[in-house]
Amino acid sequence: MSSAPGTSLFRPIAWRSLSQGAATPTFDGLTAVAPSWGVAALFSIVGDPWGLTGREGALYMLLAWSVVATSVMTILFPRKTYAFVALAACTVLLYALRLPVASNNKTITTMFDLCILLSGTVLAAQGKLTRERLYESLRTPARLILATMYFYGIFHKINTDFLDPTVSCAVGLYKPLAEPFGLEDNLVGRYLAIWSTFVIEGIAIVALFWKRWFAIGLTSALVFHYIIPISAYSWYMDFSSLVFALYMLTMPREASAKIYEITCRHVVEPLRSLFGRIGILAPIAALLAIATLVVLLLALANPGRPALMLLHSIFILTWAVVGGVAMTAMIYAAMLYLPYRGGTAGRNPYAAWNWIVPVLYFISCLSPYLGLKTESSINMFSNLHTEGGTTNHLLFSRPPYLFDYQRDVVQVVASSSPSLTRTANEGRMNVLFSIEEFLRRHPDQWVTYIHDGQLIEQATAASLTLESATWLERKLLIFKQVDPNRPKVCTH
Repeated sequence: MSSAPGTSLFRPIAWRSLSQGAATPTFDGLTAVAPSWGVAALFSIVGDPWGLTGREGALYMLLAWSVVATSVMTILFPRKTYAFVALAACTVLLYALRLPVASNNKTITTMFDLCILLSGTVLAAQGKLTRERLYESLRTPARLILATMYFYGIFHKINTDFLDPTVSCAVGLYKPLAEPFGLEDNLVGRYLAIWSTFVIEGIAIVALFWKRWFAIGLTSALVFHYIIPISAYSWYMDFSSLVFALYMLTMPREASAKIYEITCRHVVEPLRSLFGRIGILAPIAALLAIATLVVLLLALANPGRPALMLLHSIFILTWAVVGGVAMTAMIYAAMLYLPYRGGTAGRNPYAAWNWIVPVLYFISCLSPYLGLKTESSINMFSNLHTEGGTTNHLLFSRPPYLFDYQRDVVQVVASSSPSLTRTANEGRMNVLFSIEEFLRRHPDQWVTYIHDGQLIEQATAASLTLESATWLERKLLIFKQVDPNRPKVCTH
């Protein structure tokens, strides 16, 4: 059977005409932010595969998949405020279930999600909850959280070991990027990696509050955060995508609107015209399929790689494309307004309460110096140590403890726990509080350790003399393992 003359069995698709023919929906602020936040949440949750598969329990799995579902909703329906708020609520609940949490990314995410819930609640109570007001009320908290992140990103690194090119965490990120060029051991390159960290984060924090030259700080920060996941040093995709989303909120409205216009006109509307709303996910699905195929083919050629490494590789490739496209669009839009000549919005009507969560978070990041938690304080990959009453920080001769949780450090000698046995074999030490809490959570386990020169043999929960920690202590205090060697090598 043949078609009639001059006709075709398949209608030709003119992508340009699709992109030009569709009218761009009105920009209302959250329309650009919500999908970015959804993508960041997806990058975060896929880094926790055991939670998605039920290994952490049924409630944990339910909340994890709720995060996935609400993330997809914010991408497909960016104008549905309830999806954006529901994603924040699910993320906060999952974080509460996880406590204590070591991840800085998950903590930063939860802090901003608390800002979303607080803003939504206050505006609803005042009878003023609109998308525009919610968007405006979140801009200051986003800027303050980014500023806190960059401030402590600099402050915690002012220590002797971060400045040491033999052990610096900056060098740990530099080496895999420089190795293909044979420059991983280049001393100039190592020092450049160390000091450029301070320069980039310094520019970023200044530009957050210098609106005229905001684009310069945004450009340097986005390039930096785009590159670090590609180093494969750690699962950085969640952290970088989180930063991208927060920058979407803090950049001038005109630039954010331009990104939305570009994305909507040239990507979203053509896909919706071809495949319906679900078609918005088509490029992501295709990218994941291609990345998975590439990684599996490489795994066949190089067998023996663990499953988590393969998962990491798939999402590094995914990030290379998704992050690259997002970075390019954001920098392009920001540069259109450099220098920024727009007016200021005047006094922020939400200033009284939208500082609450960021200020509390800023204070909590002082915890390593106060004798409290050493995890989840923006001290990741900083080489910082504050345990045992000593520190390598250049501004303190001794940490100014207000609490004694870090003061007692013990050396595990033997244990019925494989993880603690591995710690002992590797020569690492632990804060005493962590060992005692481990025993209380696992009353069938025992630990032999040295404390203040005294050997404590086969300690169990029953042999502990101190009272149990309070619920708040158990939920909020989490400590890194202690490296007794100096200089201190880079850990997370």
